[in-house]
Amino acid sequence: MSVSRHSDVPVYRQIVSQVTLMIEMGLLRDGERLPGSRLLADNLGINRNTVAHAYGELRALGLIEPRGRNGMVVVGGGQARSTSAARNRAREILSAAARECLDLGLSAGEIRDLIAGLAAWEAERTIAVSFVECNEERARYFASELGTRLGASVKPLVLGAFDAEAERPDLVLTTFFHLAEVRTLMRRPETEVVAIVAAPHLQTLVQIAQVPKGRTVGLLYSTEDQAVSIRDSLTQAGVTNIEVLTGTTDEDLRDVDLVVVPSEMPDLAARLAGRVRVIEFGNVLDAASVRMAGEVMRDLQLAKTHARDRG
Repeated sequence: MSVSRHSDVPVYRQIVSQVTLMIEMGLLRDGERLPGSRLLADNLGINRNTVAHAYGELRALGLIEPRGRNGMVVVGGGQARSTSAARNRAREILSAAARECLDLGLSAGEIRDLIAGLAAWEAERTIAVSFVECNEERARYFASELGTRLGASVKPLVLGAFDAEAERPDLVLTTFFHLAEVRTLMRRPETEVVAIVAAPHLQTLVQIAQVPKGRTVGLLYSTEDQAVSIRDSLTQAGVTNIEVLTGTTDEDLRDVDLVVVPSEMPDLAARLAGRVRVIEFGNVLDAASVRMAGEVMRDLQLAKTHARDRG
């Protein structure tokens, strides 16, 4: 490992990038111990606090964790390698570009600094977008869907599980159920908070409507907050015979004709197989809401570009 003090990329970030790459490539495996911050700092000729900062970032990414006297140990190798497809593609692109730059006569240091400078310049133009929900599965699901529809990377955030001061996105998307709470959390003028509509799929409503009015449609979710939000959504759609289930015993399922479970958690459906009719709650993103979010992104992008040009 080596670092450059002359690069536009902070030294701690260089350490994070290199360790992450080594983990993704399998050069560092789960259970392997990283050098202590003092040892690595002495080896690189940098301040120990810089290494500590880098290790803190790697820990926040879930790639390492402290193990008492063993120090920092790699723990996120499998996850890093399974989610590194985009980084692998980026390495292919950069490798091809680096070879062309070498053919032009640039040195490795010049190429590194050029890439770092371009990355920093592009980062200033990029709009950071997050999606906030009360449940991790739904946050990841909708962030992925929005990312595909908007053509941008959308970071999933779970209410109560992130530091609002540390997160500084340009645009935060959430549902109307959480709009007020998210706006309270993201109280800064440079962050735009926009609500989108996540409506029940028509097929879901058709199946629920077939349940007789005197019988019950049960909702089984991993958290009560999520179940309540779905219940409210269905109530707005005209479905009133809804009950939030707190268990799966025979008593819990009495008078229940249909149980609705989240599509992103098939294990819940498996718990009820053969005992009651189960359907997955299909969500669709409202097209108008997505278009509005896209327009807000473009406006923020334009404002950011103008601000950079004036600077």
